[in-house]
Amino acid sequence: MAEPKSFLEILKWDHDKARAYLESIRWPDGPVCPEGCAAEVYRFEAKTRRKAKNGELVAQPVRHLLKCAQCKRQFSATVGTIFEDSKIPLNKWLAAIYLMCASKKGVSAHQIHRMLGATYKSAWFMCHRVRHAMKDKGGLLRGIIEADETYVGGKPRGSQKARAGRTMSERIREAWDKKVPVLGILEREGRVRTVVMKPVTKRGAQATLLENIDLQDSRLMTDQSSLYFGIAEHLPHFTVQHDREYVTGDGIIHTQGIEGFWSLLKRGLNGTFHHVKPSYLPMYCDEFAFRYNERKVTDGERFASALQGVNGRLTWYVGKQAGRGEPPTVS
Repeated sequence: MAEPKSFLEILKWDHDKARAYLESIRWPDGPVCPEGCAAEVYRFEAKTRRKAKNGELVAQPVRHLLKCAQCKRQFSATVGTIFEDSKIPLNKWLAAIYLMCASKKGVSAHQIHRMLGATYKSAWFMCHRVRHAMKDKGGLLRGIIEADETYVGGKPRGSQKARAGRTMSERIREAWDKKVPVLGILEREGRVRTVVMKPVTKRGAQATLLENIDLQDSRLMTDQSSLYFGIAEHLPHFTVQHDREYVTGDGIIHTQGIEGFWSLLKRGLNGTFHHVKPSYLPMYCDEFAFRYNERKVTDGERFASALQGVNGRLTWYVGKQAGRGEPPTVS
């Protein structure tokens, strides 16, 4: 099926159209058994009923299921994805994904809640599942690589009473301690990848760079931060001295690309989400990196690309742990 051309088109989809589109993305050559069987998979419709409070049986919508001819397992297009076991209609899921893909600086869970009629809690869970699908699953970065670090959050806050007795320098120092460092690695004219690390150290930063860069076919551009001292032993390393210049080496040595990404990330976090807990920050960074990496395609193509990553599911807030679980703490 062709990608939707606009959000208005997505809104016109019913559950069956959304299911058919998801199947075309997951199984372009036809449905496959999740157990890995090579046997034929056939379709059937399941009609179910539930008991109402007055004791009467009420017919439920027809379910379109698939069944493996070998292992006899019944499954649907959502099995093994971020949509599995969700009571939210699939067409609402796809509308939320399209909104997140098309909004350059992100869309908040409150906005999803208002526009799609889901509860705020459901919208919040949906957004985090979608960010899980947006996580970069590509290979090594190569070519001219820019690396830089930024610090998120940590502005001086508090009421006048809370500020009493403390100087501005003390408040700034306290706020700085709450900032969360994010290391960014940008493939010039290509992809960007982010890693949240607290505290950021020379050993941790260089280990991350070596894990994500093709050392045989790359050149690294950074500022003169001490985090990158010694990295030249592993790949060519060039620096720019920002207190004197921003670009050098005939316009090749600079970090303007990764700094442009930081501006998008911070304007989105400040203007759309306002406050992000450090433990959830990696998922927000993945969302902004995904949109940046897919910046040269249409909204519909970006939407289709996001759906290609829906396999797998988050479990830290599912079932009995709902409302209590959180992603691993940033370390």
